[in-house]
Amino acid sequence: MLKKNCLFLFILWCSLNSFSQELLPFVENFTKSNYNGDNQIWSVTQGNDNAMYFANNHYFLRYNGVKWDKYILPNKTIIRSVFSDGDRIYCGSYTEFGYWIRTNGEMIYHSLSKGKALFTGYSNNEEIWKIFKFQQKIYFQSFNDLFVFDGKTIEKIRIPFQISYCFVVDNKIYAASVRNGIYEFENKKFTKIEKWKIVDNNVIHAIEKNKNTLYVFTQKKGVFVEKNGELYPWKI
Repeated sequence: MLKKNCLFLFILWCSLNSFSQELLPFVENFTKSNYNGDNQIWSVTQGNDNAMYFANNHYFLRYNGVKWDKYILPNKTIIRSVFSDGDRIYCGSYTEFGYWIRTNGEMIYHSLSKGKALFTGYSNNEEIWKIFKFQQKIYFQSFNDLFVFDGKTIEKIRIPFQISYCFVVDNKIYAASVRNGIYEFENKKFTKIEKWKIVDNNVIHAIEKNKNTLYVFTQKKGVFVEKNGELYPWKI
């Protein structure tokens, strides 16, 4: 009798576990007809209000789980990046960046770059592809420039090579060049990490750290893992 009861409990546990696995995770798909926007999503972030915000080509989308809201930048340019910090949703576009704040149920845009002559000369065709925070400053990154906002002023830093993206890991900023490997950005200077030359001539899609191990994700050559300061192909 005891064996039968144990067997019954085991089968019941397996059934409940299997049922719970079938239910989770919950995934819902949305088409452009749902949010009434464009096909391509360039960037996504979650605000401190728990709503999701999307850079959807020409549209800035907000979704609170029930309702979609759609906004357009004053200059009607393509929105490439969004980033949440506090009650602000920072936004990057073609020769334009700033932030949105929700006021009386509406998202209101405040430009940080307008009228400051930041996109002149060699920067006249720049787009802001990524926004991130580092040491209480907001960084707006194009492929050739960094615009650093300290809450009051904006400093423009020219990148001496073309990059794909910057990544913040372990309180450091890594800049992945398109052809010449990965650089560390510190004190307004870019220093190449010579021990990581194995990823030269690769497009870097991400640099992440998990359980004290750093991983470098490339476009075509797979993933590399750091050991004793050097990178090796991740064999898995």
